[in-house]
Amino acid sequence: MFMRLSAFAISVLAFLFVSNIALGAPPDSLDYYRQLKTMDLTSLWRSDSLQVLENEPYKDNKLMYYGTSTEKFPEPYGFIGKNYQRFYIHYISVKRDTGNHYVYQVTGKTKTKDTARNFKGTITVVKARVCKEPVKMLVHDDHNKLHEIPFRQGVAYCDIKFTEDTAAHGSGTITAKLTTRFYLDSNQHIFYDNLENLSGRNCNNQVAGLWKLNKGDSIKRCNWGDYRIPYSGDLDVGAGGFCPADQYLDNGWQNYRDANFGGPETPKSRKAAALENVRWWKL
Repeated sequence: MFMRLSAFAISVLAFLFVSNIALGAPPDSLDYYRQLKTMDLTSLWRSDSLQVLENEPYKDNKLMYYGTSTEKFPEPYGFIGKNYQRFYIHYISVKRDTGNHYVYQVTGKTKTKDTARNFKGTITVVKARVCKEPVKMLVHDDHNKLHEIPFRQGVAYCDIKFTEDTAAHGSGTITAKLTTRFYLDSNQHIFYDNLENLSGRNCNNQVAGLWKLNKGDSIKRCNWGDYRIPYSGDLDVGAGGFCPADQYLDNGWQNYRDANFGGPETPKSRKAAALENVRWWKL
Protein backbone atom coordinates (compact mmCIF):
# COMPACT_ATOMS: atom_id res chain seq x y z
CA MET A 1 0.00 0.00 0.00
CA PHE A 2 1.34 3.44 -0.92
CA MET A 3 1.14 6.25 1.61
CA ARG A 4 -0.82 9.26 0.35
CA LEU A 5 1.13 12.49 0.73
CA SER A 6 -0.19 16.03 0.84
CA ALA A 7 0.73 18.51 -1.87
CA PHE A 8 2.98 20.22 0.68
CA ALA A 9 4.89 17.00 1.47
CA ILE A 10 5.29 16.18 -2.21
CA SER A 11 6.69 19.63 -2.97
CA VAL A 12 9.20 19.44 -0.11
CA LEU A 13 10.26 15.92 -1.07
CA ALA A 14 10.84 17.11 -4.62
CA PHE A 15 13.03 19.87 -3.25
CA LEU A 16 15.03 17.46 -1.09
CA PHE A 17 15.73 14.79 -3.63
CA VAL A 18 16.03 16.78 -6.85
CA SER A 19 17.94 19.86 -5.76
CA ASN A 20 20.62 20.98 -3.33
CA ILE A 21 20.43 23.85 -0.86
CA ALA A 22 22.30 26.65 -2.61
CA LEU A 23 22.94 28.82 0.46
CA GLY A 24 26.46 30.18 0.32
CA ALA A 25 27.38 28.35 -2.90
CA PRO A 26 30.56 29.78 -4.44
CA PRO A 27 29.61 31.67 -7.63
CA ASP A 28 32.87 30.79 -9.44
CA SER A 29 34.09 27.50 -8.07
CA LEU A 30 35.86 24.19 -8.60
CA ASP A 31 34.85 20.65 -7.73
CA TYR A 32 36.38 19.57 -4.41
CA TYR A 33 34.50 16.35 -3.67
CA ARG A 34 37.39 13.91 -4.16
CA GLN A 35 39.71 15.93 -1.89
CA LEU A 36 37.22 15.87 1.00
CA LYS A 37 37.48 12.08 1.14
CA THR A 38 40.95 12.47 2.66
CA MET A 39 39.85 15.05 5.24
CA ASP A 40 38.10 14.58 8.57
CA LEU A 41 35.15 16.99 8.65
CA THR A 42 34.06 16.16 12.20
CA SER A 43 35.00 19.58 13.59
CA LEU A 44 32.66 21.30 11.13
CA TRP A 45 29.68 19.78 12.97
CA ARG A 46 30.84 18.92 16.48
CA SER A 47 33.45 20.70 18.60
CA ASP A 48 33.73 22.32 22.01
CA SER A 49 34.99 25.60 20.57
CA LEU A 50 35.64 27.53 17.37
CA GLN A 51 38.71 29.45 16.28
CA VAL A 52 37.74 32.96 15.23
CA LEU A 53 39.99 35.04 12.99
CA GLU A 54 38.82 38.49 13.99
CA ASN A 55 38.74 40.72 10.94
CA GLU A 56 36.94 43.52 9.17
CA PRO A 57 36.48 44.38 5.48
CA TYR A 58 39.36 46.24 3.86
CA LYS A 59 39.82 47.72 0.40
CA ASP A 60 40.01 45.60 -2.77
CA ASN A 61 37.76 42.91 -1.21
CA LYS A 62 40.42 41.99 1.32
CA LEU A 63 40.07 41.41 5.07
CA MET A 64 42.16 43.07 7.76
CA TYR A 65 43.14 40.64 10.52
CA TYR A 66 43.37 41.98 14.06
CA GLY A 67 43.45 38.96 16.34
CA THR A 68 42.50 35.37 17.03
CA SER A 69 40.00 34.30 19.65
CA THR A 70 37.86 31.32 20.52
CA GLU A 71 34.15 31.03 21.12
CA LYS A 72 31.70 28.28 22.00
CA PHE A 73 30.61 26.09 19.14
CA PRO A 74 27.12 27.34 18.25
CA GLU A 75 24.00 25.47 19.27
CA PRO A 76 21.68 25.52 16.25
CA TYR A 77 18.29 27.22 16.07
CA GLY A 78 15.51 25.14 14.57
CA PHE A 79 11.81 24.74 13.98
CA ILE A 80 9.39 21.92 13.25
CA GLY A 81 5.95 22.12 11.69
CA LYS A 82 4.00 24.84 9.95
CA ASN A 83 3.63 26.89 13.14
CA TYR A 84 7.44 27.14 13.53
CA GLN A 85 7.51 25.33 16.88
CA ARG A 86 11.02 25.65 18.32
CA PHE A 87 13.10 22.54 17.67
CA TYR A 88 16.33 21.74 19.49
CA ILE A 89 19.04 19.39 18.22
CA HIS A 90 22.48 18.59 19.62
CA TYR A 91 25.15 16.30 18.18
CA ILE A 92 26.74 14.35 21.03
CA SER A 93 29.11 12.38 18.81
CA VAL A 94 30.23 12.69 15.18
CA LYS A 95 32.67 10.09 13.85
CA ARG A 96 33.91 9.41 10.34
CA ASP A 97 32.87 5.98 9.10
CA THR A 98 35.81 3.58 8.82
CA GLY A 99 34.51 2.01 5.62
CA ASN A 100 33.27 5.06 3.72
CA HIS A 101 35.05 8.34 4.47
CA TYR A 102 32.22 10.39 2.96
CA VAL A 103 29.90 9.08 5.70
CA TYR A 104 29.81 10.32 9.31
CA GLN A 105 28.05 8.43 12.09
CA VAL A 106 26.11 10.78 14.37
CA THR A 107 24.43 10.35 17.75
CA GLY A 108 22.59 13.04 19.63
CA LYS A 109 19.34 14.33 21.01
CA THR A 110 16.38 16.32 19.76
CA LYS A 111 13.87 18.24 21.84
CA THR A 112 10.44 19.68 21.09
CA LYS A 113 8.66 21.45 23.94
CA ASP A 114 9.56 19.37 27.02
CA THR A 115 10.19 16.09 25.20
CA ALA A 116 13.77 15.03 24.45
CA ARG A 117 14.64 11.98 22.37
CA ASN A 118 17.86 10.19 21.49
CA PHE A 119 18.69 9.78 17.82
CA LYS A 120 21.33 8.19 15.65
CA GLY A 121 22.04 8.43 11.97
CA THR A 122 24.38 9.63 9.27
CA ILE A 123 25.69 12.70 7.48
CA THR A 124 26.86 11.80 3.97
CA VAL A 125 28.89 14.20 1.85
CA VAL A 126 27.58 14.11 -1.72
CA LYS A 127 29.17 17.17 -3.33
CA ALA A 128 31.71 19.90 -2.58
CA ARG A 129 32.89 23.10 -4.25
CA VAL A 130 35.66 25.61 -3.48
CA CYS A 131 36.08 29.15 -4.76
CA LYS A 132 38.58 29.65 -7.56
CA GLU A 133 39.81 32.87 -6.02
CA PRO A 134 40.96 32.87 -2.38
CA VAL A 135 39.97 35.38 0.24
CA LYS A 136 43.03 37.42 1.15
CA MET A 137 43.58 38.46 4.74
CA LEU A 138 46.11 41.16 5.59
CA VAL A 139 48.29 40.45 8.62
CA HIS A 140 50.94 42.62 10.27
CA ASP A 141 54.24 40.88 11.00
CA ASP A 142 56.60 41.65 13.89
CA HIS A 143 57.98 44.60 11.92
CA ASN A 144 54.50 45.99 11.29
CA LYS A 145 54.63 45.08 7.59
CA LEU A 146 51.48 43.79 5.93
CA HIS A 147 51.41 40.32 4.41
CA GLU A 148 48.61 38.61 2.49
CA ILE A 149 47.46 35.21 3.72
CA PRO A 150 45.10 33.34 1.36
CA PHE A 151 42.07 31.40 2.55
CA ARG A 152 39.97 29.42 0.10
CA GLN A 153 36.29 29.17 1.00
CA GLY A 154 34.13 26.21 0.07
CA VAL A 155 30.82 24.45 0.58
CA ALA A 156 30.03 20.79 1.31
CA TYR A 157 26.58 19.48 0.35
CA CYS A 158 25.38 16.55 2.43
CA ASP A 159 22.46 14.19 2.98
CA ILE A 160 21.15 13.69 6.50
CA LYS A 161 19.15 10.78 7.91
CA PHE A 162 18.55 10.80 11.67
CA THR A 163 16.22 8.31 13.38
CA GLU A 164 14.91 9.06 16.85
CA ASP A 165 14.51 6.20 19.32
CA THR A 166 11.82 4.03 17.70
CA ALA A 167 10.70 2.78 21.12
CA ALA A 168 9.84 6.32 22.22
CA HIS A 169 6.26 7.46 21.73
CA GLY A 170 5.93 10.07 19.00
CA SER A 171 9.44 9.61 17.63
CA GLY A 172 10.30 10.20 14.00
CA THR A 173 12.94 10.09 11.28
CA ILE A 174 14.48 13.20 9.72
CA THR A 175 15.55 13.19 6.08
CA ALA A 176 17.26 16.41 5.06
CA LYS A 177 19.83 18.30 3.05
CA LEU A 178 22.75 20.00 4.81
CA THR A 179 24.95 22.80 3.48
CA THR A 180 28.21 23.37 5.38
CA ARG A 181 30.60 26.25 4.70
CA PHE A 182 34.32 25.74 5.33
CA TYR A 183 37.62 27.38 4.51
CA LEU A 184 41.08 26.02 3.75
CA ASP A 185 44.28 27.64 4.97
CA SER A 186 47.52 27.74 2.98
CA ASN A 187 48.38 24.24 4.29
CA GLN A 188 45.03 22.84 3.11
CA HIS A 189 43.76 22.37 6.65
CA ILE A 190 39.98 22.64 6.86
CA PHE A 191 38.09 24.91 9.25
CA TYR A 192 34.51 25.90 10.04
CA ASP A 193 33.88 29.05 7.99
CA ASN A 194 33.13 31.96 10.30
CA LEU A 195 35.18 34.52 8.37
CA GLU A 196 32.05 36.67 8.18
CA ASN A 197 31.34 36.40 11.90
CA LEU A 198 30.77 40.17 12.19
CA SER A 199 28.22 40.18 9.38
CA GLY A 200 24.46 39.70 9.62
CA ARG A 201 24.88 37.37 6.64
CA ASN A 202 26.77 34.89 8.79
CA CYS A 203 25.19 31.45 8.91
CA ASN A 204 26.42 27.88 8.57
CA ASN A 205 25.32 24.25 8.72
CA GLN A 206 22.00 25.04 7.10
CA VAL A 207 19.59 22.09 7.18
CA ALA A 208 16.22 21.79 5.42
CA GLY A 209 14.22 18.59 5.63
CA LEU A 210 11.24 16.56 6.71
CA TRP A 211 10.41 14.83 9.98
CA LYS A 212 8.19 11.74 9.57
CA LEU A 213 6.51 9.91 12.43
CA ASN A 214 8.08 6.46 12.84
CA LYS A 215 4.76 4.77 13.55
CA GLY A 216 2.33 6.76 11.44
CA ASP A 217 1.93 9.03 8.44
CA SER A 218 2.47 12.45 10.02
CA ILE A 219 5.05 14.56 8.15
CA LYS A 220 6.38 17.95 9.23
CA ARG A 221 8.92 20.37 7.85
CA CYS A 222 12.03 20.46 10.07
CA ASN A 223 14.85 22.95 9.51
CA TRP A 224 17.77 24.14 11.61
CA GLY A 225 21.11 25.91 11.34
CA ASP A 226 23.90 27.81 13.05
CA TYR A 227 23.03 31.49 13.63
CA ARG A 228 20.09 31.48 11.16
CA ILE A 229 17.49 28.94 9.97
CA PRO A 230 17.05 28.33 6.22
CA TYR A 231 13.65 28.81 4.62
CA SER A 232 12.14 30.12 7.85
CA GLY A 233 9.51 32.31 6.20
CA ASP A 234 8.19 35.02 8.47
CA LEU A 235 9.62 33.44 11.63
CA ASP A 236 12.92 35.34 11.42
CA VAL A 237 12.55 39.13 11.41
CA GLY A 238 16.12 39.92 12.49
CA ALA A 239 18.39 42.20 10.49
CA GLY A 240 21.82 41.60 12.05
CA GLY A 241 20.95 38.23 13.61
CA PHE A 242 18.18 35.72 14.19
CA CYS A 243 15.09 37.18 15.87
CA PRO A 244 11.75 35.35 16.14
CA ALA A 245 8.63 37.27 15.15
CA ASP A 246 6.05 38.21 17.78
CA GLN A 247 3.37 35.87 16.45
CA TYR A 248 5.54 32.80 17.12
CA LEU A 249 6.83 33.61 20.60
CA ASP A 250 4.31 31.23 22.22
CA ASN A 251 5.72 28.37 20.11
CA GLY A 252 8.87 28.05 22.20
CA TRP A 253 10.62 31.28 21.24
CA GLN A 254 9.72 33.61 24.13
CA ASN A 255 12.71 32.66 26.28
CA TYR A 256 15.11 33.18 23.36
CA ARG A 257 13.65 36.65 22.77
CA ASP A 258 13.93 37.54 26.47
CA ALA A 259 17.54 36.32 26.65
CA ASN A 260 18.78 38.11 23.56
CA PHE A 261 16.63 41.21 23.26
CA GLY A 262 15.58 42.00 26.82
CA GLY A 263 18.63 43.97 27.92
CA PRO A 264 21.58 42.34 29.75
CA GLU A 265 20.96 44.01 33.10
CA THR A 266 17.40 42.94 33.79
CA PRO A 267 16.64 39.97 36.09
CA LYS A 268 14.27 38.59 33.44
CA SER A 269 16.92 38.58 30.71
CA ARG A 270 19.56 37.09 33.00
CA LYS A 271 17.21 34.26 33.97
CA ALA A 272 16.32 33.66 30.31
CA ALA A 273 20.00 33.63 29.30
CA ALA A 274 20.74 31.03 31.98
CA LEU A 275 17.96 28.82 30.59
CA GLU A 276 19.31 29.21 27.05
CA ASN A 277 22.70 27.97 28.26
CA VAL A 278 21.35 24.86 30.00
CA ARG A 279 22.83 21.67 28.54
CA TRP A 280 19.42 20.09 28.10
CA TRP A 281 20.87 17.01 26.32
CA LYS A 282 22.58 16.02 29.57
CA LEU A 283 19.45 16.20 31.73
